Amino acid sequence: MTEPVTVAKKPRPLRKLESRCVDVVRNTHDTVTLHFDTGAQPEYDAGQFISIDPRQFPELSRQIAFLEHLKGKREQHRAYSMSSAPAERYVAITVKAETFDPKHDKYPPLLSPFLASDAMKGRKVAFVGYTGAYTLDDDHGEQTSQVLHLCAGSGIVPNYALLKDELLNRKNPSVKHTMVYVNKTVGDVIFEAELQQMAHDFPERFDLVHCLTRDEPGERGAWWRKGRPTAEWVRSLVKDPTTVQVFACGAAITKHQRHAAEETGIAPTPRFMEGVEEIVHALGVDKARFKSEEFG
Repeated sequence: MTEPVTVAKKPRPLRKLESRCVDVVRNTHDTVTLHFDTGAQPEYDAGQFISIDPRQFPELSRQIAFLEHLKGKREQHRAYSMSSAPAERYVAITVKAETFDPKHDKYPPLLSPFLASDAMKGRKVAFVGYTGAYTLDDDHGEQTSQVLHLCAGSGIVPNYALLKDELLNRKNPSVKHTMVYVNKTVGDVIFEAELQQMAHDFPERFDLVHCLTRDEPGERGAWWRKGRPTAEWVRSLVKDPTTVQVFACGAAITKHQRHAAEETGIAPTPRFMEGVEEIVHALGVDKARFKSEEFG
């Protein structure tokens, strides 16, 4: 394989797009996928995101006023990775209703619980799109024979879009995708059936491993395991650490946690992405071959 060379994609100008939410599909107890019709075939790259202004929803006006009072600043857009692939007719985002945990968060979530409710179908939604660098290079098939996906929770969303774009459209047939997907319980697994179907349909191109941190896999099969991924175990899945490309998405230490650590002198507990960085470093993967997205 050749050394990675960045091939600059021609950036598309950001636009404010008007859409209608034509379908809401519940994925798990706290996660839904929203499908937006923009009136035309959307143009974006798999793995990118859109931004939604919470101020457009009248139901949130009181919460917004309260939070702006507390923060002393205007509420900003929220970014959501797209779970759809460019060839699909509708733009889709998959939203997990965030919870409030004072250990991680300074303020309660505003938009995600609303989006993940039953209030969206049929509604007009404006968003800004499309952007984000969490994408595969057009020539990545010349750079590697394996892409390793390390995901946790809703971090599956952009990786699911990447997989669909590559496998269903039969792009870069010489590249194999290996996914390690970490969740607390079986009930938290997003796109379980869809991922299993792709693993069945593309056995030569897609290996899927589920890691559960609280549940026991039971009789679910060999590709379910208990525990968090370790560097030694991940190494057994990687053919060549010098050529593999790694895409990782999941929870990381938040700004609130870092500020609290500065005040108390107690280091925050590492979360998924901090563990991923240790694994990638232990494998010796070059920084140019590692892309990551994190959330609080």
